[in-house]
Amino acid sequence: MDVHLEPEARAVRPVQGLEFEMRACVLVADDDPVQLQEMAEFLRLNGLDVITARDGHEAVERIASERPRILMLDVNMPGWDGVRVAEAARNLNHKVIVMLMTAESEMYHYANLADCGAVAVFRKPVKLDKITDFLRSALGQADAA
Repeated sequence: MDVHLEPEARAVRPVQGLEFEMRACVLVADDDPVQLQEMAEFLRLNGLDVITARDGHEAVERIASERPRILMLDVNMPGWDGVRVAEAARNLNHKVIVMLMTAESEMYHYANLADCGAVAVFRKPVKLDKITDFLRSALGQADAA
């Protein structure tokens, strides 16, 4: 799996014990088509409903129309970045749980300092255990941003 996840995970497969009792819709937004596809496939194999977006504008449209519960956003996307998408989701009065991802140090600091309601910011490559821990926590979380 090359989603900028852990390098040793070359085959997309379900994670042992990562079965979610509650069905959740996750929006994954990333401008890298390979990363987007592999992340979406990983999440689907682990029992989640997944919608995707290739940029920030498409992400906001999908949030408004499909109302996902969890947002997994690349920070550095063309148009609206992941931070701005998270802010837009809050302005839509849509309660979501937001995770931001970035490979760039400067963008990592920007995302950490932003008041956009993100509960986690991860550096790429994001390890599978970080994603599964985030999802377990997010799906057990009562209140969202």
